[in-house]
Amino acid sequence: MLSADKKEEVLARIRDIANTMAENVTIGSIAEDAQINAAELRMSNDSLMPILRTALVINWKEVAMKTRYKRFRCRYPEIWSLLTLKRVIDTTDALTFCKEYLDINADKAIPEKNPKYALLKELTNGFLEYQSENHLASEILALRHWSSRVDICKLKEDPIGRRRGVGPGVVENIRLNLGESVIKPDRHVIDIMNGHLKLSEIAPDRYNAFADFIGLDRRYLDCLLFKYGQLKGISA
Repeated sequence: MLSADKKEEVLARIRDIANTMAENVTIGSIAEDAQINAAELRMSNDSLMPILRTALVINWKEVAMKTRYKRFRCRYPEIWSLLTLKRVIDTTDALTFCKEYLDINADKAIPEKNPKYALLKELTNGFLEYQSENHLASEILALRHWSSRVDICKLKEDPIGRRRGVGPGVVENIRLNLGESVIKPDRHVIDIMNGHLKLSEIAPDRYNAFADFIGLDRRYLDCLLFKYGQLKGISA
């Protein structure tokens, strides 16, 4: 992936980032908390959470996603699964669903094309179909079955990866919310990889392999690059 010299250069830059971050946040502690949270997520049976959070976070800052996610779960406890969500989506016009359920203002002319609404619908339908086609007993089993098999480098061949609006960032965000140890290639991470680390030749779908290659824990590197991107004021 990298020559021995380039690998050492990159590790030196990562150490510089870690030293810079030490003056602002304790990355080790953040990564440790992330590992604890991941262990809890791996035990969760909540199939709606990974999909709803992923749809809400695209093109938004995480804090905005969290606010709207919490609002949804508090206001609509009867929507607790992908199947119950699908029933509401299928019986509610797109504009109303965006405003009342997601708390977002969609284009009145084409509300069904709102990125968050469109992705939520694609993922909901996709995983319910995946569950049925693979004869899996529950939605969460379907999500975990898919997560353990998806190849981030071959998304066009994947039953979820080939759906409209699904890319490496969406896939890794779902897997993060399932407790998987992955690097989510969001704008923070991509900018630092391309700019500060000068690794534009490494595609976002290779970030997990890159972390393994240089010998750093994926969750640690993800937290480090994400927080450094925040510090630099990179838009999420």
